[in-house]
Amino acid sequence: MRTQICLLRGINVGGNKIVKMALWTQLYEEMGFARVRTLLQSGNIVFDAAGAQDRVALTMRLSAAFAARFGFDADHVLRDADDLDAAIAGNPFPDAARTAPNHLLVFFLSDVPGAEAMARLSALTADGPARLHLSGDALYLDIAGAVIQKTIDPVKVLKAAGVTGTSRNWTTLGKLAALARA
Repeated sequence: MRTQICLLRGINVGGNKIVKMALWTQLYEEMGFARVRTLLQSGNIVFDAAGAQDRVALTMRLSAAFAARFGFDADHVLRDADDLDAAIAGNPFPDAARTAPNHLLVFFLSDVPGAEAMARLSALTADGPARLHLSGDALYLDIAGAVIQKTIDPVKVLKAAGVTGTSRNWTTLGKLAALARA
């Protein structure tokens, strides 16, 4: 069994796209996954999948089943436990992780942004004090100490990146990694 983590973007925010975690868990159990468990109400689910499965194919399968069950689409980002561990180990802002973990975001992207997208992303933080770092398909954004959360929100970051994805703050990422290893 391989532990997978599925992160949804934009559910249960502001009373929109409401998904009960118990119903999402039930869907994955019906699909044959084992040890299905959720974290918080914001689209985090951890489950075990038998055998090696192609990430793209599994993401498409999960997305289709989700849309059929809940009646709307939501961006699905799939990573395994090793991917979460690598994102934690690769953190370029350890000071932010220690002092303001809820203001350190890790974006899990569908693809690596190109040069033009990186220029747009860099422009978002050019006036400081926010910091940005791309490592493969993980984008780190430290907004600690910045009074710019409204100008550098996750939607704007993804739009600048030109790819789909979703973010989790450092605290949530740590909880997800622990849940995936439990």
